[in-house]
Amino acid sequence: MAKRNDFKVTLLSLGSGSTRLTFEHAFNSLNSAELTLGIVGLGWDWMNESHPGGLLVKLAFKWRVIPSKALDNWLAGFYVKPEFVWAQFRYDNPRVDGGAASKCPESTLQMALLAECGYQIVWNWFVFDVYTGLGPSFGTGNLNNYYHSFMLFPDDGWLAFTAGFRVGVAF
Repeated sequence: MAKRNDFKVTLLSLGSGSTRLTFEHAFNSLNSAELTLGIVGLGWDWMNESHPGGLLVKLAFKWRVIPSKALDNWLAGFYVKPEFVWAQFRYDNPRVDGGAASKCPESTLQMALLAECGYQIVWNWFVFDVYTGLGPSFGTGNLNNYYHSFMLFPDDGWLAFTAGFRVGVAF
């Protein structure tokens, strides 16, 4: 029986102040869909120390351009995917007023439509997925230029960039 599902975690997100969990289901050996849910604030924000809190949702449809040759695995191979990202969260913006530091709460609502490519390897049950992508973004922006899934280039621009890796289990 072919492995058609996987559950993955984005490890680097834990160090940027959020936890992102992804479920993927393969419809056949060439196509699958992913749903990622993120809890912004469940993690350690070592990048900005801004104490974020909120939600993140990512939706994607994958086309495996070079699928795995293994008949029992529909999840592995080189892929391309369009991905829609929606993030809404609040964060502390440290401000200095007259020499005294204070924390000012800010909120962000940001969306992006990314064109991504990546490679996913499945060894038995273990999944390793590495990816990168670019695309347009719009929303309120924030002073940290980090949206718990992508960054903007330039800081006040509209071009979103993402890259990372995920590990998980296939079943």
